[in-house]
Amino acid sequence: MARPPLAPGAHGRVSVREIAPRRFAARCRVRDADGVTRRVEATAWSHTAALQALQGALRSRTGARSGELRSSSRFSEAAALWMGKVEARRSGSTRDAYRRRLDAVVLPALGELRLQECTVGRLDAFMTVLERRGFSANYRSALRGVLREVLKTAVAHEALASNPVDHLEHIEGERKPPRAFTAPERTRLLAWLDGTSDDEGQRQVAARRRGVPDLVRFLLATGARIGEACAVRWRDVDLEGVAVVDGEDLRAVPVVSLGPVIVRVRGRSLTRVEAGKTASASRTVPLPEFAAAMLRARRPGGASGDEPVFAVAGRGGPSWLDPARAGKYLAEAFDGAGLGWATSHVCRKTYLTILDDERALSDRMKADLMGHATLLRDVYVGRGGFHPQAAGFIDAAYRD
Repeated sequence: MARPPLAPGAHGRVSVREIAPRRFAARCRVRDADGVTRRVEATAWSHTAALQALQGALRSRTGARSGELRSSSRFSEAAALWMGKVEARRSGSTRDAYRRRLDAVVLPALGELRLQECTVGRLDAFMTVLERRGFSANYRSALRGVLREVLKTAVAHEALASNPVDHLEHIEGERKPPRAFTAPERTRLLAWLDGTSDDEGQRQVAARRRGVPDLVRFLLATGARIGEACAVRWRDVDLEGVAVVDGEDLRAVPVVSLGPVIVRVRGRSLTRVEAGKTASASRTVPLPEFAAAMLRARRPGGASGDEPVFAVAGRGGPSWLDPARAGKYLAEAFDGAGLGWATSHVCRKTYLTILDDERALSDRMKADLMGHATLLRDVYVGRGGFHPQAAGFIDAAYRD
């Protein structure tokens, strides 16, 4: 019976012999990745040195990776390899989020397990414990994503035949219907922010001192994410407007460029990241007249184009507003206006709800304005259009 062939990357029996005084040769046959078996030889001054030289030649020939994983390797070793790739490829905020999830939850529970011990049953038990501890469905989904990526690395190293995370049950969570500000709620909020309601108080004064009324109007007018709003510079705003054909007339529509975000990276200060939340995030949004008027009144004399629109005082002059701090300011204002359930993202939902109610824009147009990606439309339809009619719809919604 014919001898079975070597597996790709595997080598046969190693032989070492002395070919000259103080000169040894180590030889073996190895089956390369193309399936062809070849002879490999390395020489050195001693028996041991020749073996080591041959082993090095085999590693380089078969493309062996540093930190090669085996089924007996620990989960923490696979996590370290995966995090190395994340640190090289992902933005600081994403990297920090993954690191927090690993260090705080995943590694304390699973880090010392061998990869071969990361079975579906053990991982399912881990996810059940997380649910009993009260972790939200969204956070458990994020942790499950970390598990999947770590063990995907193990599969790539052939330490596991398949990814056990793919066989876990779907995480069920309470899905709340999206909620936007109704017209009466919008009126109440803006009246409270402007101090025209009957219950003027310290929180209203604080909100105006922090620039919350202008920030809320900007979010309602553009549908921007809070991190995008904090990243807008004066050079990103064109209050003179771009020329748009309206019937037989030519009119100018003020616009703002959105997409970059402000993030806090561990070990660094606030950073403006040009790559937005999604590949479709970069966009030009028309400004309703009430937002353009607010920005004209807000712009300080002599402001440079690189200064943030929603700036805070810094040591060297105007500085970026932290989105987390801005979210806190907004939450306090919403609570003061009797809308304590709301977050900054409700302004974004309100913007889209108004456009959706008009039914004059296609889904593709709304996705352009929101900086969203859709399913097959992204493949077959050109993206990134400018839809000036949206400004008119938003203006009409807030017109007395």
